[in-house]
Amino acid sequence: MQIAITGMSVLLPGAPDLESYWRNLVDGVDAITEVPEGRWDAEFYKPSSATGKAEADEIYCRRGGFVDAYAEVDPTRFGIMPNSVAGTEPDQLIALRVAAAAIADAGGDAKLPARDRIGVVLGRGGYLTPGLVRLEQRVRTAHQLVRTLAELMPDLPAEKLESVRAAFTEQLGPHQPESAIGLVPNLAASRIANRLDLRGPAYTVDAACASSLIAVDQAVNELASGRCDVMLAGGVHHCHDVTFWSVFSQLRALSVNQSIRPFSKDADGILIGEGTGVVVLKRLEDAQRDGDRVYAVIRGTGVASDGKAASLFNPEPDGQVLALQRAWGAAGLDPTAPDAIGLLEAHGTATPAGDAAELDTLRRIFGSGPEESSTASESSDFPVIGSVKSMIGHTMPAAGIAGLVKAALAVHRGVLLPTLHCEEPHPALAETRFRPISTARPWETAEGTPRRAAVNAFGFGGINAHVVIEQASTVDVPVSVSEPEQVLRLSASSPAEMAKLLEADDAELRAMSFVDGSSSDTRLGIVGPTARKLTLARKVAAKAVSWRGRNDVWFSPSPLLGAPNAKIAFVFPGLEADFEPKMDDVAAHFGLPKRELSGETVGAHGEAVFSMGRMLDTVLRRSGITPNGFAGHSVGEWTAMVAAGIYSDAEIDGFLQNYDPDALKVPGVAFAALGCGVDRVTEALLARPELVLSHDNAPNQCMVCGPVDVVEDLVREMRGKNVLGQVLPFQSGFHTPMLAPFMDPIHTAVNELTLHPAALPIWSATTASPYPTTESDVRELFVRHLLEPVRFRQLIEAMYADGYRVFVQTGTGQLASLISDTLRGQEHLAVVGNSGKHSGMEQLRRVATALWVEGGTPSQDLFGQPARVAPAPSAPKKKANRPPMRLDLNGSLVSLNGSVPPLGLSRPVADAGALGKLGTQFPLAAQLEDLLRETADTAAAVIGAAGSAPAPITTVAAPRELHEKMAVNTTTMPYLLDHCFFHQRPDWPDVTDRWPIVPATTLVQHMMDAAERSAPGQRAVTLHDVKFNRWMVSAPGIEVDVTVVPVSAHRVEVSITGYCQATVELAPSYPGQAPAPWPPFAGEQTPELPGEGLYTQRWMFHGPLFQGVTALSGVSENHVRGTITTPAAPGALLDNVGQILGYWIMSRFTDKKVVFPVGMRSIRFFGPHPAAGVPLECVIGIRGVTDTLLEADMQLLLPDGTLWAHIDSWVDRRFDSNPKTEPVERFPERNTISQAQDGGWFLLHELWPDLASRDLIMRNHLSAVERAEYEARSPRTRRQWLLGRIVAKDAVRQQLWAAGAPPLFPAEVRVANEPSGRPFVTGRHGAEFTDTDVSIAHSREIGVAITRPVHERETPSIPGIGIDVEEVAERDESTVAFALTTEELDLLDALVASTGESRSLWFTRFFTAKEAVSKAEGTGLQGEPKNFVVEQATGVQLVVRVGERRYLVHSTAASNAEGLPERHYVVAWTSGLTQQEETK
Repeated sequence: MQIAITGMSVLLPGAPDLESYWRNLVDGVDAITEVPEGRWDAEFYKPSSATGKAEADEIYCRRGGFVDAYAEVDPTRFGIMPNSVAGTEPDQLIALRVAAAAIADAGGDAKLPARDRIGVVLGRGGYLTPGLVRLEQRVRTAHQLVRTLAELMPDLPAEKLESVRAAFTEQLGPHQPESAIGLVPNLAASRIANRLDLRGPAYTVDAACASSLIAVDQAVNELASGRCDVMLAGGVHHCHDVTFWSVFSQLRALSVNQSIRPFSKDADGILIGEGTGVVVLKRLEDAQRDGDRVYAVIRGTGVASDGKAASLFNPEPDGQVLALQRAWGAAGLDPTAPDAIGLLEAHGTATPAGDAAELDTLRRIFGSGPEESSTASESSDFPVIGSVKSMIGHTMPAAGIAGLVKAALAVHRGVLLPTLHCEEPHPALAETRFRPISTARPWETAEGTPRRAAVNAFGFGGINAHVVIEQASTVDVPVSVSEPEQVLRLSASSPAEMAKLLEADDAELRAMSFVDGSSSDTRLGIVGPTARKLTLARKVAAKAVSWRGRNDVWFSPSPLLGAPNAKIAFVFPGLEADFEPKMDDVAAHFGLPKRELSGETVGAHGEAVFSMGRMLDTVLRRSGITPNGFAGHSVGEWTAMVAAGIYSDAEIDGFLQNYDPDALKVPGVAFAALGCGVDRVTEALLARPELVLSHDNAPNQCMVCGPVDVVEDLVREMRGKNVLGQVLPFQSGFHTPMLAPFMDPIHTAVNELTLHPAALPIWSATTASPYPTTESDVRELFVRHLLEPVRFRQLIEAMYADGYRVFVQTGTGQLASLISDTLRGQEHLAVVGNSGKHSGMEQLRRVATALWVEGGTPSQDLFGQPARVAPAPSAPKKKANRPPMRLDLNGSLVSLNGSVPPLGLSRPVADAGALGKLGTQFPLAAQLEDLLRETADTAAAVIGAAGSAPAPITTVAAPRELHEKMAVNTTTMPYLLDHCFFHQRPDWPDVTDRWPIVPATTLVQHMMDAAERSAPGQRAVTLHDVKFNRWMVSAPGIEVDVTVVPVSAHRVEVSITGYCQATVELAPSYPGQAPAPWPPFAGEQTPELPGEGLYTQRWMFHGPLFQGVTALSGVSENHVRGTITTPAAPGALLDNVGQILGYWIMSRFTDKKVVFPVGMRSIRFFGPHPAAGVPLECVIGIRGVTDTLLEADMQLLLPDGTLWAHIDSWVDRRFDSNPKTEPVERFPERNTISQAQDGGWFLLHELWPDLASRDLIMRNHLSAVERAEYEARSPRTRRQWLLGRIVAKDAVRQQLWAAGAPPLFPAEVRVANEPSGRPFVTGRHGAEFTDTDVSIAHSREIGVAITRPVHERETPSIPGIGIDVEEVAERDESTVAFALTTEELDLLDALVASTGESRSLWFTRFFTAKEAVSKAEGTGLQGEPKNFVVEQATGVQLVVRVGERRYLVHSTAASNAEGLPERHYVVAWTSGLTQQEETK
């Protein structure tokens, strides 16, 4: 019988509900964290206990999966009195909440049959759960404590002992005897049945890790037998008691590396998780009859035990094989068939024995993979294997249901899901049909073949379960890696009512739908309401202040469009440097023709902007978003005229077909965008009459236009004043008088268009007022618009004064930011209609949400399928207003917290005779006697000093919210001059060429300092989840925002906006006792490099203030240690830790050796920062290395051997590097990347494949003026331009060195171009050298250059040297005919015939030779390649004639370096005339 899964819900680490779980699965979110405070005490954590004898109270791992943030429930929703919650086992209430959500997901009560036909089966273990822990402490531990005290101290009166017991039990919370029933284990299922009125069978099963799949098997049998029509099945596990962890620690089953890596060759154990999941099951025919959504169909289940095996503890493949055989037999399917399975959600515990046994089982059941297959393959030819434990840990009895829900979602939504941490798979995986994948991808099957998956769950002790599921239907099932985002919309009568509404738990809120209410009601909209976004929404609503779009949250206490006469404007953008339209899905959704939207040329860009604006105008109006008026920026005003109806669509289409916008260019001009207002650039413009203001965009942006060199000079000047500037890739001359001589084509074209009255007002950015109404005035304004500046700032101010409050940017780009800059401090909404960050429909969903929040009425179509309707938020039911109760999952040891005064002793401690007498009976008493004798004097002194008076209480301030500015520059932070990434000449005047960066560890210090300023009297003792987002550059200087937000009495979240963030833990003092140092690492060797060698040999770039590594003491494959003499610079001590880690990877790897920190899991300090000059031992244990990341733990030990700091999971990002670039990175003044070639030319391969590495190479070679040129270029042209600059600098420096010149840094050589385009070189900042001719060429990933001193020219006015490189590729006949004369074509064909070499190769030789000679002439081809005639050619030499001169050209083949795409090139170069010509 086939069983349908019609509803599901979960509460798992990182996932409070089903949709969150799905997003995490698709995105590959690692939800593993450290043990939350309170679960168990830190003193049990002993990482060194991973080796040696296992002790019950020493646990070597402290990471796992936890749900503390989501463990909430509203008991009254289920008719449970709140005062009984404390006495109830938390997992029962969580299971109840999840079961109710699963029923709601299946359609709610309306879809349920008679109550006596519904049953519940849950998998649950008999572990020491939080409620039972507290009961055990109340009953057994409290009395054991009193008994031990009475035996050790017989003179203590009974009332004293009772006070201790009472105080101890008081800390456990209230106790009500009648609530003890809530601790009976099997009530997890019974409570669901009781509270939801389900009258079928309700029970729990305990089969260890197989429990929840066996619950599913039981539920399937109940349905198959006909006893029930609906079954709820699942698993629940919320036990993180330290005794539970102790079991796995003693078994050595926990991961020593604290990372769970299923099916990885490096897998070394589990991480413990927790969670609950429930599925709703029906017979498939019943589900189809009732019109239910079916996530997946259960085709078969199988259960088997290992039987008699060698051990209860080791997995036995035979039992697993039997379970799988039974499941596939029940399904009637052959597991070895090629299309039998697409996804196997494995048990995958990451224990070596477990993974090996399971892989053997899979090989035996599903067959072996092809012999030539690779475990690293992610080919779609292989079924995918996965284990969600890599993301959430091992959830024990709930593990099977977590896997089943994952598999059902994958089947339903057609997505194959990733598994984490399996970069290097287990060797046995290659013997199976399965492969893991690292990113989600569509799950495609042959037509008519259902998507099919299977799930394993194997329990401790040899109980095994397997479930086979498949897609319900193969008809019209879309395959996509994501589903439309949910949009949560809520309205309430006031901000206070909204805040109350948001007190509901996350799952309830996500289940709510909107109720329109009044347009003046308080409104909230969230796209993709994650837990983080809902938390933000609660904070925003509590402050009752507008929030418009950041983090996809919109909130308006008083919607803008609820005000009388408030208006909406559509504002159309013009040409912008970044153009990334995303409209294909919009066109498909609305049934519009798909348009080609290209920005390849200015003309195509303009057409695309125009077409896109018209399309968005159409779909927005069709979706109920109707404007009251239009405006445009630059040529966007033309689109606005069409939208307003001034021009007809048909005439505009004809105009676009016949007009060539690329022809409209003003030669020699350029635009520059400046990050300042007009007021700051006015003086500079007065000094340059050739320039004009073209755009007054906003208070912090304007644009100028004029001759290229003058524009570039202005940009340089403004950058010197800390004003951002960029030369833009447009030469239109629009909005300036320079366009006037070129206006005739536009006059002619536009005057032929028919003008119509505007249907809606359109505003002019020329006059900052509405368009005129007469035809002649409109045509006149059209001309003025092209010749006068864009006054966009004044336009927006005028529209706002006229009542426009909502501005929809009808296109891509940054126009909305200009509007918000202009209206800063005034209530408004500026929203982008199309963004590169989201698909077209996703961005329209955000537009609709924003408009709805401000009182608009967009079509429901933009929001996707609405969720079930919630109570009207303006009058919510009580349950939505009552905050959920947080469930207590803690199980830490009890502290009395001063509730009992210290117990007095009846005799002096030093006489501890009673203890001595007990020594023979209680060995512990003898040990206590020794201890007390040692401390007697100290205790007596303390007691004597304190007398009977109570000890004074030191008060510390609770943290407060801080918002500060921090100036970052080399004047306020001069030590940063010793933290520059790049070396330059000692007297180099431009510090930006050295690139001083604030170290990540200095940012850590700044965050700690800010946290301590927020809480006077407290100090930062631990940092959690430290993240570094980008480099903080200090030259030119910047000002950054530092924010501190309290989250509890002793925790704050600190961020330096845009750069870094961390949670900082505060305390009045440092922890009293530090953990023990790690034991020595095995296999240690003595490093060959001395500590100072890091700096003298430039392994590190750091200057004296950051040079603290004084010794490198030991290194092995998994550790490194050294001595750091504490430097004085802020953050330098921890920076030196990173240097030692950097040495480890540099000494062990040949590539990707450049590393920089991106985060740390935690940094714990056990004392104040050591003074400058204090030596510390630094020990680093390597956690793992991937292709992109390096992860390690660190300990810093004081001279007395005690621990000062422990860093857990320091993560470095590895940057692509190449051994060939290393000499230049370390000593750029003496080395080059380019290689000299026979013939005197130089060759450079692009050895930096990613953008970050390219940026580092660029900064090491270019000076400030060249970097400005680089940044002004379009991203597409930067790569080859950079290749040309580097190879030219290298060629020049090598020539100078060969002539005896001293060391020369790349930045000392400036490569520039004459107006004709010919390159030339000069010295920078005092560097002088002989005048040199240079020729440069580049193609794809290769650059070439040739140089020669000017005094060696054969003809004084002609350079005489030239070089070119081209990729060998097929050219169309029109290109060949354009480039070659008839005689050359004949020669080309003859050479092809005689040599047997390809025509494309010979053409490339001809063309590169022509290019090389044209450069030697100093002219370039100038579009006339036939003026340079190839008269003779062999494979390696050609003779090219130009006029009366003949040049000898050398030619050779070149190829890309290893690791680059396979390409073949021809390089041609000439050093001058042929010998015949020289003789002449």
